[in-house]
Amino acid sequence: MVAENETAVVVGPPQILKNQAQSSIHDPVEAQKLGFRGPAVGANVHLDLFVPPLTEVYGNCWLEKGALSLYFLNVVVSGEQARGVVERPSHDGAQVNIREERADDPSIVVSSGTASLGDHSRSALRTRDLKTCDDGQLRMLKGLKVGQPFASRQLIIPRARQERQLEVGELADQMGWYSGRSPWGDPIASMNNTSLMMTFLINDDDTVVPKDTVSPHIGDALSIFGAFEIAFENGPVFLDRPYTIEGNVVGVGDSPKTELLWWDAVALDGKGVPVVRMRHLFRFMKASSPLYPELSAE
Repeated sequence: MVAENETAVVVGPPQILKNQAQSSIHDPVEAQKLGFRGPAVGANVHLDLFVPPLTEVYGNCWLEKGALSLYFLNVVVSGEQARGVVERPSHDGAQVNIREERADDPSIVVSSGTASLGDHSRSALRTRDLKTCDDGQLRMLKGLKVGQPFASRQLIIPRARQERQLEVGELADQMGWYSGRSPWGDPIASMNNTSLMMTFLINDDDTVVPKDTVSPHIGDALSIFGAFEIAFENGPVFLDRPYTIEGNVVGVGDSPKTELLWWDAVALDGKGVPVVRMRHLFRFMKASSPLYPELSAE
């Protein structure tokens, strides 16, 4: 149940977030080697927190023409609770600020950004300084150029997988639309699964190291999702339907602990109509790469 308070925000229900992968930073041992408190929950899992409050604020049409745009600030360890908080718009369809809080300590902001309906041109990630650099300064992402396309793929979100996620508690279906009939007829894909389908363009579903599709220099370096924008144009996304995913490099960058890959993707339906777009940030952990021996994790 969605709650309201006197500050004109809509607060989603607290949910326990659970890992859906056991490798990379989702593995307790690897996570602790890299300085995390414990196994980190993937950023894609967090997106479902916002569906109840955003459909409360904008209506069901948010899943047809809406967007959320989030930059992640803090890690949630598997088993901890978090909740989505959404401002009420000043007028119908206006862009609003959103954030994710740890349920046990709302002062810890896990992610922050914007949500919108229709016009997403001023979203948090579209207006953010991506702090890109020349790829020649990098070791793992050397050779990646702005605009460089990735090979397209045809992908689906299997209904059986989403049903299994619901059964084991990896998804919290607050509205029943992920398993039963939705306002569009068939069950729809969760935001979690929608975003994962998009990332599978370069991040194969049985690995979290996109070394073969992005750069051979990545090797077995570990990665973490750092930001997500999911923007529907003709949503929602349905289960067991094929979508063609296309994408390209937006830019690469550098931070003290990571190399950054910003990239965009779009999912097209069988008629070539854009259904949903994504902007995404991959962070590749320097301490997990042999190309950074001065930082390598013990």
